[in-house]
Amino acid sequence: MKKKLFKIFLLLFGIFLIAIVFSSLSFRQKINRNPLPSYYKKGVYHLHSNFSDGRGTIDEICRDARSQGLDFVILTDHGRPNLQASAATAWLHDVLLIGASEFSLHAGHLAAVGYHVPDYIFPPEAQEAIAEVERDGGVSFIAHPLDRKIPWTNWQVHGFTGIEILSLYQMAKKNLLVGMTFLPLRYLFNADYALTTLISYPEKEMLIWDRFNRAGKYFGIFALDSHAKLQISKNVSLHFPSYGATFRILNLYVKVERDGASDAPSAAAAIISALRRGDFFNVIESLAPANGFENYYREKNGRQIAMGGDAQGPGGDVIFKLPFNFPVDVVVKKDGEIFKTVRSNKAQELIIPITRGGVYRSEISLSSGHFKKLPWIMTNPIYIARPATEAAAAKTLNGPSLAFFENIFQVEKNGASSAAICLDGGHGQGTVTGLAFTLRPDPDGKPDFWVALAFRQNTATAGYHGFVFETSASAPMRCWLQFRTGSGSGEAAYQHSFLATEQWRQVAIPFSNFHRLYGQPGTTAPAAIDAVFFLIDNGNAYPGACGEIFFRQVGLY
Repeated sequence: MKKKLFKIFLLLFGIFLIAIVFSSLSFRQKINRNPLPSYYKKGVYHLHSNFSDGRGTIDEICRDARSQGLDFVILTDHGRPNLQASAATAWLHDVLLIGASEFSLHAGHLAAVGYHVPDYIFPPEAQEAIAEVERDGGVSFIAHPLDRKIPWTNWQVHGFTGIEILSLYQMAKKNLLVGMTFLPLRYLFNADYALTTLISYPEKEMLIWDRFNRAGKYFGIFALDSHAKLQISKNVSLHFPSYGATFRILNLYVKVERDGASDAPSAAAAIISALRRGDFFNVIESLAPANGFENYYREKNGRQIAMGGDAQGPGGDVIFKLPFNFPVDVVVKKDGEIFKTVRSNKAQELIIPITRGGVYRSEISLSSGHFKKLPWIMTNPIYIARPATEAAAAKTLNGPSLAFFENIFQVEKNGASSAAICLDGGHGQGTVTGLAFTLRPDPDGKPDFWVALAFRQNTATAGYHGFVFETSASAPMRCWLQFRTGSGSGEAAYQHSFLATEQWRQVAIPFSNFHRLYGQPGTTAPAAIDAVFFLIDNGNAYPGACGEIFFRQVGLY
């Protein structure tokens, strides 16, 4: 009996394997012979090289990209920032390599591109990091927001460019038990089919994206998060999927305003500008190329509003150019809800009249086949008759002042660093306290180095929301504001960074925004604090950093 059951099992298993092999071999990308217009650039986003935890070199990455017909790749190696990746922008193998970084923050990971590399380390606070990139005219995307290991946790942030609505690496981990069981076999016979089977409809990511777009402008992006290896354990990894294999799965189609820039920085700036505008769409390239696709809003006066743009009002039409020789399903969503569905469309142009204002985005799927539920093309929103948002008011000092008299601060530092208090700071105001410093690691090889203005005095804080102060510096630099509560084994420390520039600026940091460094979990709205530090260390500066930083009107609000 057992032998018979075993034979039946082997037979069924064999049939199942044959079905897997057959489905792998029979999968083919849909044919689309339309040329890609010169004002569209096709590329991929979110890659890791051996500058961090990826397997390959940038030369290998660009060689693979060229073999797949890509125009650009966006490198996002880990770091705040990754200095090698940030400086890597170049033409390699006729592919535009755009250097960028994936920041590891308290709230999760943020991919950023188009920033200026500062002389200091980017902050670990999400809103601060987003603001830094935004000030430079760069773009930032929340990476793998629902990843099981490193999810995004701060949904109160604003001002970022968008969100990874589909991440191939996150999808692979999410569908690990189902998709990965037969992945090696499928990959052996058809890598495109194997990797596409890992993708499922990103419903939760879409809900988050739509929620953010009710209050602002945020764009969705398809991410590879490609490492050219599959990590099995801390010390064991398999050397697949290759960069080239993942490049065939998810692509970006970016519409540039200027074409033909010969120097890499200018060409990269054109791509980054389009990402910042939201003038791009996402494609599951393994299903079919999307060459020839267009989506825009045509106002009543004939003016065209591109994806990511603002239209003055309804009364116009959403236009789709669909020059494909296969039928597609088109779903138009308004404010995250289905507005219009067109099934099995074969028309070369589709016109959807718009009678109400809102946020309109679209999903185009293949009308048949195993992957018809996947969003083959995902457009970015068009914002029709959206009201403007108001800026937040500045905080006002209304609590006890900490820095209005001499000797309230003292210098603390590691042995090799140098630091000194300079009152007035040459600004002619007696209320200004400055710190002149040079950071140096100690010769014993310990990685920590620091200088600080320390205020060690118990201060009641009940009834106040946080710290407020004005600051300036001899050059842009990052500094920590740290406070501690309790003493001995009961001590807890909390910290938040801020930017000081050559111009005086007010900084207000609520207690609720501070990150706990150590100590028992507790409230960040303390009744009293026992010490306050303005601190520059190896967490926000490099060895040899030097300069002056000034403070005035330090207190609570």
